[in-house]
Amino acid sequence: MGMMTPAEAEAVFNEIDTDASGEIRLSELRDYGMANGGTVGGLKLADFVRAADSDGDRRITRAEFTSYFA
Repeated sequence: MGMMTPAEAEAVFNEIDTDASGEIRLSELRDYGMANGGTVGGLKLADFVRAADSDGDRRITRAEFTSYFA
């Protein structure tokens, strides 16, 4: 998608991944969305999860996040 630089994507990922697990769980994404108007990078959260979660495990890894946004 190319909305962010890799460094920007990394910074946003780290902000969302509050437990520093290396994966964004849906609850972390929901909490982030509630604090940011229900969006990540301007996309609605549900649309983002469907598009970025390439393996369908309902978690967004650092690699999936960066690949999607950078």
